[in-house]
Amino acid sequence: MVIAAEQGGALLAGTLALPLAAVLLILVFGGRRIAAGDRPTSRPGLVAATAAVLSLLLSVGCVLIYWKAQNRYFAPELHISGGEWIPGFGPTLGLMLDRLSAVLLLLVDGIGLMVIVYSLGYMRDERDQSRFYAALLFFIAMMKLLVLADNYLLLFAGWEGVGFASYLLIGYHFERWKAAQAATQAFLVNRIADVGFLLGILALFEVYGTLNFRGIHADGIPRPAVIGIASALLFGALGKSAQIPFHVWLPDAMEGPTPVSALIHSATMVCAGVYLIARSSTIFDAAPEIGRGMAILGVATALFAATVALVENDIKRVLAYSTISQIGFMFLALGVGAYNVAIFHLFTHAFFKSLLFLGAGSVIHALHGNQNLKEMGGLRRKMPVTFATMTIAAAALAGVPGLAGFFSKDQVLDAALLAPGGRLLFAAGLFTSLLTAIYSGRLIFLVFFGERARRSGVAPAHGSPPLMLAPMLILSGGCIAAGYFLPIHWSQWPVLLTTGIAALLGIWVAYRYYIAQPEARTALDIRFAPLAKLLRNRWYVDAIYEEQLVDRFVMRMAHGATVVDNTIIDGSVNGFAWSTRQMSRLSRWIDRYLIDGLVQFTSHGLRFLASPARALQSGAVQTYAFLFIAGLLAALGYFIVRTR
Repeated sequence: MVIAAEQGGALLAGTLALPLAAVLLILVFGGRRIAAGDRPTSRPGLVAATAAVLSLLLSVGCVLIYWKAQNRYFAPELHISGGEWIPGFGPTLGLMLDRLSAVLLLLVDGIGLMVIVYSLGYMRDERDQSRFYAALLFFIAMMKLLVLADNYLLLFAGWEGVGFASYLLIGYHFERWKAAQAATQAFLVNRIADVGFLLGILALFEVYGTLNFRGIHADGIPRPAVIGIASALLFGALGKSAQIPFHVWLPDAMEGPTPVSALIHSATMVCAGVYLIARSSTIFDAAPEIGRGMAILGVATALFAATVALVENDIKRVLAYSTISQIGFMFLALGVGAYNVAIFHLFTHAFFKSLLFLGAGSVIHALHGNQNLKEMGGLRRKMPVTFATMTIAAAALAGVPGLAGFFSKDQVLDAALLAPGGRLLFAAGLFTSLLTAIYSGRLIFLVFFGERARRSGVAPAHGSPPLMLAPMLILSGGCIAAGYFLPIHWSQWPVLLTTGIAALLGIWVAYRYYIAQPEARTALDIRFAPLAKLLRNRWYVDAIYEEQLVDRFVMRMAHGATVVDNTIIDGSVNGFAWSTRQMSRLSRWIDRYLIDGLVQFTSHGLRFLASPARALQSGAVQTYAFLFIAGLLAALGYFIVRTR
């Protein structure tokens, strides 16, 4: 049963239209860029916060209507459908709310509101706030379009809108070369992966004759077609979710403002690929070999990113690699067919990762822009709220028993263990969980313990305003409670016990090497110097990309394009210009010496022949009288001669 539009469709359309209307309002009335020395206006931020609150209320209303109807009528979805985009093409302008999109809708609106409120304090000194809040609201609107779309084409529209908005947000400080480069890199890498998604959409329409989710099935479809479609969709998802080999854009995206990192890297953009795979579960269930490859790729990405996070010194990059790693866990769950588990981990991850980014922003704000972990320390007394909330979030990320990440990560590993041949996947995932706990503890110990900040000469820290602390307190509650939204399977106690021990062991290892015996860590770095160098250079993946892909492939392609441009394109243009110039010269010679010469010859000849007559036409009366008398006398003389 589909709920009619009048039973909730208006709310569904309104929750999407409201942030777009706020974008127009901010751009039109938000004010121009503030000149240096003037006090920045807070109007754009207030408009954005108001729109976010109202949008969240509408989304909650939609979910409540859907939940009530589901309990009463077992309605599978709340749906509103418009006309076809192109008559006869098939896809309609339809919005759909079901269990999957409801989770993402509330996360996007909830995390979006927290980020906007946080930004009121974090961005209060920025002079171009209209552009920031307009891009932020546009991002939220496009993400909501992505999760509410009832067909692949409309989903792709939201997908591309999110990519464009992320380009604007990452490159907000476009006057900085690194920010502009990071925005361009994120945009280009995602566009490369989006080619696969677009090919998958075309193949879907070719095979099924429709792009609506309800019309997609695997019955009677040739396996090569299903495998090809699944591969294309996976290719697109890997780019958006920053999985190997498309992960390189995400750490560099940290050049954007910290609130942007909290929004993009928690439950929204980078999780869009997870949503796409879960939404296309029918297709992937029919292509188990693609699923196995996805699981292997996911756990490999999780392990790789966790090892790099162990040695990163930029606080935001640690969290960026942590995001890549945790999404790798989600892809592991997707690959073994545990779609609900993947979404559950996405749900819990949204709370602790967004809180960690906001906490990192609070630390950076307190240290006047410093992001180096080596120059931090001893901040727990100066920033007690930030310390408490970030500790809760880091413990949830590490998988400490009782917190959100513990339950969702446990279910991921349990699903991997139960899959065919899943012992190796489980072992790799468990080891990654241990590394996660180590780098989570390392982050907290380096920032809030010790006295590094005082010894390094960093400017004294100052506290964060209440507008920044309030969202962090709210999200910390989610880090505690979010793990209890699904029933706890106590029958899986061996896995629960194992993952809990791994989390506590990892935190103990971090405490030993960063607090209790730092000299032991120094000795460890010396003993395993080659490995430490490998990790600090991110397994040389970035270098290989830059040397092999950029310097060799891209630069050679650019050199080839330059040669083609100089020899063929420019040669053709220059040759055409030369021939045109020569034809012009010939035409000018013909015009000057033939056409103009003939005209001038005729003119001069006529003038010469007309000269005697012109001499007689002087206009003088005496001349006319003389000529008249002379002519008369000549005529008389002629007649006299003839008569004789």
